[in-house]
Amino acid sequence: MRYLKLLLVTNLITLIALIVIVGNGGSPIGAANSQQEVTRLDGYQIYFTEEDREASPFDRSDEGLSHLAGLLRSLGADLYAVDWRLGIPEDADLVVMAGPIRYVGAPEIARIWHYLNNGGSLLLLVGPLAPTTDTEGNVIIDINRSIAPDGGFFELAWTDYGVRTSGDVVVKLLSPAELVTDITTTSFGPDHPIVTGLSNPLTFFVATSINYDASVQTYRTTPLVYSGADYYGEASFGAYLVDGTVEFDEGIDKPGDMLTLAVASENLTTGSRIVIIGDRDFATNGKGLQTSPVTTAGFLYPGNVYFLLNTVAWLVRADASQNMEMIFPTPGPTATSTPVPTPSS
Repeated sequence: MRYLKLLLVTNLITLIALIVIVGNGGSPIGAANSQQEVTRLDGYQIYFTEEDREASPFDRSDEGLSHLAGLLRSLGADLYAVDWRLGIPEDADLVVMAGPIRYVGAPEIARIWHYLNNGGSLLLLVGPLAPTTDTEGNVIIDINRSIAPDGGFFELAWTDYGVRTSGDVVVKLLSPAELVTDITTTSFGPDHPIVTGLSNPLTFFVATSINYDASVQTYRTTPLVYSGADYYGEASFGAYLVDGTVEFDEGIDKPGDMLTLAVASENLTTGSRIVIIGDRDFATNGKGLQTSPVTTAGFLYPGNVYFLLNTVAWLVRADASQNMEMIFPTPGPTATSTPVPTPSS
């Protein structure tokens, strides 16, 4: 039996693949916190957009995606940045938009739709909040309107794929002055290759819910991940950050009945595929793909890693028979707690 053991060295964010050969009926050498089969991505061309302040695969900071990039490269994928002046190359197997913060313009949307109409695939992470820094270094948190639920992108996505975001922030109400945005869930949707076999919980940090149309159409849309029933979609999260009080407003806020946090859709006419995840931080180095200690592959949220790798494999239509076991060691303690948005004073 042949296994692939992957260790992440994050001082330079370099991923080292170690192949271990054991006898029939054996097991991988070394203790591990989590393990799951993942699909090889040899030769697939993955392009990341960066023009609108998306998280970058070439960024090693907490805001970057270099941990994800290292994992994808270790599985054989080739990674590039999209040059909007040239458009999306014909050889692109997947385009990733990881949480744009600035407004995504009509020319970019047109290029994406041309690519999708020709059978392409898109992974879109949409963060509901857009933190910026003023001239004095103060962090200002605004609602993210870069890809608005009622904007041009989701007008097209709703028609062609039956998906769009809600524009809310998924929260748990602890008191009139305290909301929790962190979500840990094992509530997965109907059988789908992305969630099949997942055993680790997924963690979201500040997520927006996603609407989907599951009726019989020219597309097939599948919800992948749900929040718990005690969460709801807060439509006035920005106001909460300002005045520090909040309550559920019936008819305005989205009721908490297993809100959808990630959706996959396939257009049956063009063959194109998209996956939308309602949280940019789900994949960043300092949140969803954080490791501890930082020089190891001890991922704090290994479920996020496996979910992302399954997502990429489905989007590029990778050969599912080319699977190997990916093993992560038990993470050590971390001194950095996960920040939760609190109202400003």
